[in-house]
Amino acid sequence: MDDGVLGRWRGGRIALDKETWLVVSGGVLGAMFAAMGLAVLFGPANGFGGPGLSYMGIGSVLGLMPCGAGLVWALIHPRYGFPSIAAGALLGLGLFLWFAGDGLNDAWKAAADRPSTVRAVGSWTSGDLVVRVRPDQVVAYRGATGAVAWRWTPPGEDSVCAMSRGVGAGRLGLLGHSPHDRPCAAVTALDLATGAADWTAAVDAPARDGDSAAPDQIAVAGDRAVLQEREAWRAVRLADGGPLWRSAVDAGCSPLEVAGGADEVVTVAQCGAAAPVLRSLAPADGRERSRTALPAAGGLKNLAVVSVDPLAVWVDAQAERGTHAVLSYDAAGRQRAAIPVSGDEYDLDVMLGGVHAFDEFNARPLFGGVVVGDLFIAPAQKPGDVRIGGGKNPSRIATGRLVAYSLADGRQRWTAALDDQVTGVLADGGSVWALTRNSLTRVDAATGRRTRELDVNDTASLYPVDLSAFGGERFTVVAEDGTRDEPPVRGLN
Repeated sequence: MDDGVLGRWRGGRIALDKETWLVVSGGVLGAMFAAMGLAVLFGPANGFGGPGLSYMGIGSVLGLMPCGAGLVWALIHPRYGFPSIAAGALLGLGLFLWFAGDGLNDAWKAAADRPSTVRAVGSWTSGDLVVRVRPDQVVAYRGATGAVAWRWTPPGEDSVCAMSRGVGAGRLGLLGHSPHDRPCAAVTALDLATGAADWTAAVDAPARDGDSAAPDQIAVAGDRAVLQEREAWRAVRLADGGPLWRSAVDAGCSPLEVAGGADEVVTVAQCGAAAPVLRSLAPADGRERSRTALPAAGGLKNLAVVSVDPLAVWVDAQAERGTHAVLSYDAAGRQRAAIPVSGDEYDLDVMLGGVHAFDEFNARPLFGGVVVGDLFIAPAQKPGDVRIGGGKNPSRIATGRLVAYSLADGRQRWTAALDDQVTGVLADGGSVWALTRNSLTRVDAATGRRTRELDVNDTASLYPVDLSAFGGERFTVVAEDGTRDEPPVRGLN
């Protein structure tokens, strides 16, 4: 059939006969569904995501089933077919752009760790660098490109056995190191801008088992470095390691943990079968500001200073019916609130990784719970959150959430639903970012409202990771195990 006779002039306009309408409608609809399907297929690699992609993918397949023949018919009648196909393709791309969400892709990946037995013990973010600490070396990566900025290796046969949770002014981080099976008796201040060691101080540290690392043994508090020893905490100048003050433990007690803030030092001492002692000290001179006995007589299973200002401590007592809660305190050391870690509805991940939290990033374990303002915000789980289907093709259905509690009275303030269990948490101003296997969601800390949802299109984080932001929706993800499926460090944008 001659393509030129499909349309005829009637009254000064083209009147399309039935076959022409088939060409036009087939070209428009067929090209629309085809373009939408191709956009769904290649969109994630170009920064698109969101739940709408799966629906558009299904729609494009179902649409092409009846309209595919029309697309072919349009191709063999180019006079009306090609313009129709062009219009349909533009319409399909427009629909894709309208309904598709945003996604994140792996912008760069660090090379896999070797040897295969090595694991990271912690990480820092400083300026434009993300710094990953292994027992045998420290590596700094450019957040924008993944290029290695510097490497630092502990002296001799030392391995890293401690690190500060925070970084001080001048971008100084503290690292403890010692030989195998020797006390963690040396602390080095590392310039995170250059990788140079500024100073090293000797520490009267307790015995160390093998190449193990322990959390919160050293801390940065303003312009002070606070070093935990066998019988006291000792402060030195962060700038040059010069001695400042010493604060001894009570008789019958031993130092357990130290944490630092801009204008606060918090110490915890274990006192045998008696209650542990929580103290707040002035960084300038070590003067005691407050003292309180933690409700955990009989011993502690776990403890972490979740926040220094406001002061919040996770207490996990040995006793089955003992204290298992996040406790908040005022400036005078009086308890304000108690937030049960295992409540009537939820189990809170105070530390990412749950019961295995201290086995991962063991010099600087990752907090699942973060404090924003006067709220404690943490991932929460309950039975049935993850369901695994059996059969030849096992399936996984999961859900997750963040829950906020007031540190003033312990009451629940809000719940924000997520698509899966949380593997990374980042407090970012007045918001909290939550990373799951397939998405990254920003939640307003005051209200719990989800303000941004991004698909993670490439590598999935199945285990706890350290999440950092570099502005402009650029992120880095640090994994403890970088020898297998997940790279040691990767950039997302």
